[in-house]
Amino acid sequence: MAADYITDIPYPHFFQRETTPIWLSFAARALGRSSPDLRRPFVSCELGCGQGFASVLQAVANPNGQFVGVDFNGQHIAHARELARVAGVSNVTFIEDSFQGMLDNCSAEPPYDFIILHGVYSWVSAADRQRLLHFVDRQLKPGGIVFVGYMAQPGLDFFAAPRRFVQQYAQTLSGTSAERVVEALHALRRLCASGAGLVGHAPQLAAYVERSLQDDPFYLAHELLNEHWSTLPVADVIAAFASSGAGYIGSASLMDNIDELSLPANVIDQLGDLAGTALRETFKDLARNQTQRRDLYQRATGALDEHAHKAALFDQVIAALPGAPTAGSVTFETRIGAVEGSASLFSPILQALAQRPQSFPGLLQLPALAGQAGSISPALQALASAGHVHPLLPGQVNVAGCRAFNRVICERVLAGARYSHLAAPSLGSGIAAGFVEMAAARVLFDHPELRGAMLCQTVDALLRKVGWQPLADPIDSLQAQLSRFERDTLPIWRQLGVVG
Repeated sequence: MAADYITDIPYPHFFQRETTPIWLSFAARALGRSSPDLRRPFVSCELGCGQGFASVLQAVANPNGQFVGVDFNGQHIAHARELARVAGVSNVTFIEDSFQGMLDNCSAEPPYDFIILHGVYSWVSAADRQRLLHFVDRQLKPGGIVFVGYMAQPGLDFFAAPRRFVQQYAQTLSGTSAERVVEALHALRRLCASGAGLVGHAPQLAAYVERSLQDDPFYLAHELLNEHWSTLPVADVIAAFASSGAGYIGSASLMDNIDELSLPANVIDQLGDLAGTALRETFKDLARNQTQRRDLYQRATGALDEHAHKAALFDQVIAALPGAPTAGSVTFETRIGAVEGSASLFSPILQALAQRPQSFPGLLQLPALAGQAGSISPALQALASAGHVHPLLPGQVNVAGCRAFNRVICERVLAGARYSHLAAPSLGSGIAAGFVEMAAARVLFDHPELRGAMLCQTVDALLRKVGWQPLADPIDSLQAQLSRFERDTLPIWRQLGVVG
């Protein structure tokens, strides 16, 4: 363990779609803001990139971009550089350095169109938060976008004291950080079972502990055992970034930008009485008991006028993802519970997307959407947030490079690595893939002609070769999984360029 951060185990290979340039551009345009042009060269920097999986995936899926990943952990950077080398990804650079070191070596001119702070801001000291803010001040281009994810108030305040107990208890144990955090959480579970003290006043604590024990222990260790762990009020974060020349524009969690989907109906009218962004966002966090925020900040730009906003929305194409409904109403799971999206709005959009990717003007021309033009953008945001649709990357795509990267990822997963996404060149992003799906993809890279029984037999042989044990439940046999994959997932993967 470093002075205040664990280093004995690596951070897991997470991928967050909300940190990709295409998602940030989509969110900014929906919010009526300009965004860096992804058809032209751009540069994205992630401070605290972990093992670099997301940075390499984004780089291979965005040939017009240059990506920089920074982490102080040499083990993380070594993995990142090796993955980029093996996958043949050249437009990504990894730097082993501290935040202070990056600040000391700032370039004279701001180089970054995007700065990503995921899983960092709440888990470092106040001094390091100041260093991050100074870095943004010096290195973010005009019009550039900052993503910052952090633990919010009031939703996680109840866990501050229990988290400190977990961290302190783990310090009394032996073993790896992953082993110690699990044992410490079991100690906290025993306290929860007693119903004593805090547990009686915070009934959500026991459920939170149970959910945590289902998570990856490597993630839990990095989440809970570091010295610093802070829930932050949104008003303070907005003020801090404003001092660095970056103004709050909205959330990368798209549903949080739609009051009707993220706030109880009986409080929405009260927003009109509140002056100022910080006060309104504080009110929203209270109304939905916010636990996590994914804020977006932008430098030196104002809202687009009506004409420019319309042009920005029209300059987008949206595609359906595997598992998207093809018609009817849509139920969205939101911070305020299940919300039903009307069939009159969503069914025409879903039917059109089931046929082919659609531009905004194309959707406007659908007779069934006549009179609903103002609802199309929020509907697409809601569908994207729910994982049903995704914007397409404009301009150049890197199909060959993404497939070479995906082959490497599939082979590593079959050898025991725990990656969860493949590169989708048409999206400029990643797409989730399970173990069996990655095995099928690996087979299809060499034998794209295989179908049905032959594909199943070949995948089965590969899985047995790597020691995979089929599920005992015949309802979800390998044949059933691959049948669903062929029917629902593979056609879209091929359309998006994930496999051939």
